Amino acid sequence: MRLLFLSFLAAAAYARPTISTVDRFLESIDVNPDLISTADKAAGGVAFTCSVLTHYPSSNNSNTSSQYFITQSHPSYLTQAHAHWSATAYRHPACIYSPPTPDQVAIAIRIATFSSTPFAIRSGGHSPLSGWANIDDQLLISLSGIRDLHYDEKAHTVRVGFGNRWQDVYNFLAPYNRLVVGGRQGTVGMALTVGGGLSHLSNEHGWPAQNVLSYTVVLADGRIVTASATEHAELYFAVKAGGNNFGIVTHITMRTVPAGAVWGGQIVYSANNSREFMAGLAEYQREGQMDVKSAILPYVGLNNDTIICTLAYLDGDVDSQLPEAFRPFYDIPAMQDSTGIHASFADLAALELPSIVPRWTYATTTLLLDTQAYVDILDLVAEYSAAISRLQGGSFVIMPQPISRSMVKASVALADDPMNVTPAAQLWLTLNVGWSLSSDDEAVHAIITAAMARIEEYTKSRGVYDPFLFLNDAHSSQKPFVGYGEDSYARLRATSQMNDPEGVFQALVVGGFKLEAGYKK
Repeated sequence: MRLLFLSFLAAAAYARPTISTVDRFLESIDVNPDLISTADKAAGGVAFTCSVLTHYPSSNNSNTSSQYFITQSHPSYLTQAHAHWSATAYRHPACIYSPPTPDQVAIAIRIATFSSTPFAIRSGGHSPLSGWANIDDQLLISLSGIRDLHYDEKAHTVRVGFGNRWQDVYNFLAPYNRLVVGGRQGTVGMALTVGGGLSHLSNEHGWPAQNVLSYTVVLADGRIVTASATEHAELYFAVKAGGNNFGIVTHITMRTVPAGAVWGGQIVYSANNSREFMAGLAEYQREGQMDVKSAILPYVGLNNDTIICTLAYLDGDVDSQLPEAFRPFYDIPAMQDSTGIHASFADLAALELPSIVPRWTYATTTLLLDTQAYVDILDLVAEYSAAISRLQGGSFVIMPQPISRSMVKASVALADDPMNVTPAAQLWLTLNVGWSLSSDDEAVHAIITAAMARIEEYTKSRGVYDPFLFLNDAHSSQKPFVGYGEDSYARLRATSQMNDPEGVFQALVVGGFKLEAGYKK
């Protein structure tokens, strides 16, 4: 992929346009050529791109785009450049453009493509992976300005701008007593829906992406298209779990479901009870998860003596009775228990988890339901947890996400699912590692990849390994698209080539998991 990128830039440099060609391009996007210096026109690349974005759309509006555009000298630059959950994602782009509409997103893509400027795309900035939603010395397109929300009371659908977080959506829909199948934490961004996604509502309604009725996508050539089951159907299939390989998504339209009070909250246990907890998780999958109103999100901190378990029961009509679905967890001694009735799901989603240290990363694997395997994972990763403990601020947390057969069934009942998840009870196991110093980045990478290799060696030997990798939790060294199966993977590659034949989103967008298709350059 690196060679592909270099050949792309080399070809662009060889065919650098003349000043007159540049002027014609500027006129085509309604920018006065006289506003761009001859030096920037000749330089091309990011110097040209940032200069043009500074002035767009000055030719047809007395105001420039300065309210949407900042450079490294701007007072809010660091706040914008570091608007990420984890410091591992901090970079220093040459300029940051926050287009307020799909049309202006299209202009940014056209300018970057014309000048061969590498760029990154950020919606919520939740991924901790370095370079996934940020970039050094080039263009960052931030979707933070696209935050419109519209609820259609007749169709019971909501149109969401990609600059929103899920908390914004939940708060907006609460007065209508409606809810979407969205992120489990309100701080997560909309890019969840281009990686399949997982929701507290998935047990009954499937993956978040399967509940998206349409995507508004800006393609590499600047076209703005609607991808749905009836329009650009192959793009609709692919973008649901294909990351940033096809274009920039600016809006989604989702179905909504009735909502009311919910039961839930967080229970905190000592990590001394981790074996009982992992065994209880398997028991919950066998029996409690059959109740599709139930959901769970656990974090098992192996070296900080803490298990934080978020429980959600999407039916507030439980009065003083505890939901029977979570019976396996009631017998484990709790250190803290904040569960109770919440007026709306928005209240539950607002519960935060402490991040404590500034740097985080993760990796994921899948194994089929097996109580012994769930418990054995604790021993398998013990030495790696100890190695992380020796780093400053080192924290080793496993996130065992139980996936039910009903989640898969509900998803495929809605539409073709590009993730092609095995229709069986399974665990999407994510290893989360936190630490303090950038000087330990390489050490963390080595430890987490070795830990994951050890787990997969064991699950394969026990016959419970599944090749699926949840894209939203995958490590940069992993290849989640391969885990979708060859048929789905081939459809994603074909859709990328059809909608982006020049490979702009393979070559110029340097972050994210790539499809590694054979583009002609």
